[in-house]
Parts: sequence; structure tokens; C-alpha cells
Amino acid sequence: MRNAVILIAVALGVGGLIYLAGGGMDQITLWAQGAQRGFQDQMALGLRALRAGQPGALATFWGLCFAYGFVHAVGPGHGKFLLGAYGAGSQAPLGRMVGIGLASSLAQGLSAIVLVYAGVLIFDASREAMQITGDIWLERASLIAIALIGLWLVSRAARKMIRQTMAAPVIVSDQNHGICEECGHRHSPDMHEVARAQGWRDIALLVGAIAIRPCTGALFVLILTWRMGLVWQGIAAVLVMALGTAAVTIAVTATAVLARDGALDWADKLGRARAITPVLEGGAGLFILFVALNMLKIL
Repeated sequence: MRNAVILIAVALGVGGLIYLAGGGMDQITLWAQGAQRGFQDQMALGLRALRAGQPGALATFWGLCFAYGFVHAVGPGHGKFLLGAYGAGSQAPLGRMVGIGLASSLAQGLSAIVLVYAGVLIFDASREAMQITGDIWLERASLIAIALIGLWLVSRAARKMIRQTMAAPVIVSDQNHGICEECGHRHSPDMHEVARAQGWRDIALLVGAIAIRPCTGALFVLILTWRMGLVWQGIAAVLVMALGTAAVTIAVTATAVLARDGALDWADKLGRARAITPVLEGGAGLFILFVALNMLKIL
């Protein structure tokens, strides 16, 4: 069963890359932009119905917010590219990457809430000022942070390659501790300790880089609901929208992780799993760096 799932993930990953390379991203972008405009119009109508106290208006509005978050994530966005590439290039397990996908989407919603309510309650900022802050300055800050993550992954992969080349042979015990063959002592943390340390640090970096830039749709909803006096309804709507975004991000990330596992299983059969791991991480870092710098040029 696991092999079948991995095979499907590899096929989806390869097919997706071929589709994007053939100009599919432009088609997806046009579709997503049109869908988002349509959902924004529907959300505005839903807010009027909610303010008028129509039955079922709140559930309908939240459903529209979830759908908006979903189609927003389908379009060109750096969050799914970052987590998908990281999942493909790292050794992070599937469960951790799913958690990161959910946490980053919710954190992005929370950043929108903080921006809007800090803007209106503390700085008395206008709608235009908040949208410029979110769409330009915070977008740039997020992309710069993502580019730095890509550069960091490349450097980390390079260090691993150098260590593999220069390290003395090790004896792997039953506890997976690396013991030097020359002196019989342990000179470094074992693989599980390193994975735990890198795991928490990586989670903080990934979630933070994505959360810096709030979703435009979330700003739209929060500003309108604040003006209408529907504060808690708007905050809840943004969190529901974040769940819609998370659905796409998690799907992309899970596909990347399963495809990575398939590649590592294949490399392990050839006895090359240890050598291919830093190659995957370095390739993921280069991809992240390229996407972030390319999007920065567009801004």
C-alpha cells in the first residue's frame, strides 16, 4: 500500500512539473485570479446578508471564505513552493510537514489579524495603507526571508557533502550512534538528536517566513467586517480561510514528501541513499532561492 501511494505521488509530482514547465502556471494563475474575484464579490454579498441577520448567512459566509482560501492557494504563491521544496529536499517526516503546512497557514491568518487591528486601533491606518503594507512591504520581507532559507539549505547541503567526503568511517551501533572507527569514541550528536534540533529550528523558520506576508483576501475580509461591526465573525472567517489555504499547501507538501521517500527508497536499493540526501536538499534550496528571487523581480 505504501509503495502504491509513493508511486502515485511520484507520478503526480513529475506530471505537475511537466505541466508547469509547459506553461500550465499561466493558465492556473488566470483561473485562480478570476475565481478569487468571484469569491470576493460573493463574500461582500454574504457580509450584507450577515449584517441583515439572514438565516444561515454566517455559515454561508464562512464557506465562501474557505473556498477563497483554497483557490488563493492554488494560484501562484510562495508558501506551497517553499514547503513542497523543503519537504522534497529534507528528511522531515510526513506528519511533521503536514503540521508545518497547517501551522504556517494559520499563522498567516493571524498575521493578517494583527496587521489590521494594530492598524485600525493603534495607528489609525487607512485601508489603502494596510493593503500597501501587506501587498508590497511584507510581501518583499517574506520573499527575502524565503530566499535566505533557500540559501541556507544550499549551504547546509554543501556542508553535508564536505563532511561525507572528509569524515572517517563510522560504525553504526544498534542505537544509531556514530562511533569513530579509529578511537571508538563518539564525537558528535547522534542522528536523532540532530534531527530534533534541526526540526524545531526549521519549523520556526518556515512558518515565520510564510506568516510574515498576510493574505490579501484576509485583509479584505477583516477590514470590511471591522467597518460593519462584525469583529469576531471576521476573525473566525480569516481562520476558516486559512484552513482552505492549508488544504492545498498540505496536499502539495505531502506529495513532495512521498515522492522524496520514493526517490530515497530507489537510491537505498542502489546503496546511494546517504549520498543523494544532500543532493536533494541542495536542489530544493536552489529551487526555493530561484522562485523567491524571481517573484521579487516581479514586485
